[in-house]
Amino acid sequence: MKAIATNYTRLFFLLVLFFVAGCDKEDDLTEDEIEIKKNLTDGFCITSNGEVVLTHNDFEYYDCSAHLIYLNDNMSFVEDFENLGEFTVFAKEEEIYIGETWPFYLSSTPRGAIIRTHPSFYGDNIVPIGFVSYLDTLGNSVPDPRNDERIVDALKKYNQFHAGLSCEITSVEYVSSTNVTVKLLLKNNDDFNYYYIDPEKTGIGLFHYFTNGLYIREFSTYEWYEHKIETVSSDPYNSWDLDWLSVINGNRSKEITISYNNFEDVPPGQYKATFEFPGLSFQVSKADIHQDNGQIWLGSLRMQKDVTIE
Repeated sequence: MKAIATNYTRLFFLLVLFFVAGCDKEDDLTEDEIEIKKNLTDGFCITSNGEVVLTHNDFEYYDCSAHLIYLNDNMSFVEDFENLGEFTVFAKEEEIYIGETWPFYLSSTPRGAIIRTHPSFYGDNIVPIGFVSYLDTLGNSVPDPRNDERIVDALKKYNQFHAGLSCEITSVEYVSSTNVTVKLLLKNNDDFNYYYIDPEKTGIGLFHYFTNGLYIREFSTYEWYEHKIETVSSDPYNSWDLDWLSVINGNRSKEITISYNNFEDVPPGQYKATFEFPGLSFQVSKADIHQDNGQIWLGSLRMQKDVTIE
């Protein structure tokens, strides 16, 4: 009987300690943190300065290829997001990562998750979340937290997940001393159509108004080689034309070939080829995003590939 009583006593004290620990954990929260916790939803959320700034009720969808949040009419990038300072992203009531708004006029270099401001490259209906890579204390690249699966799950729960476009360099062919051809594979990862900037329709000069195009970097010296395309700007600068765009159907891929006949002479060796596939941005109003045969894709895609020049 004494042994049984002792076991019950131990169990009682364990329960008391568990309860007290739980109370202490709740007591450690500030009033602002408690208020945030009460207002969080099981969708995608952003908080700042002790307040919930955005929940799943405030936006239409999130394009995870360009990391753009498309806001509802009741929200404004300038009014609600431009001066957030530090912000925190939650998904399913779990904290995923912390970031900060970063004006372009600052001379210092940000790192991690950022919302670019002053000015934004997009309209007032879009919140762009960027990521500036950096190394941890061990010299390893810190993974991009925007791709956390918990975010994807939270977006899918409310049908707000758009996979968007992806693109890869399939080959870089050095034809002669200044002739280089790059082949890209553009893929639509959603089940509806997208409009994308087509270099065959814009011409190579106007296409490179929206992108720096192909760069080739040498591994050891970090020396860069690039094209000498003379870009053609849109007139006026904020204009665009549907005739510049082609449609890529849902869940389909397209090969895109771009040839340069005035590339810098690249000596034989091992290189890393970089290409940024462009989309339109601030030029497109919210009313123009949805067209008769699909949706205009906004953003940009940066890709790299190791190549050998012989």
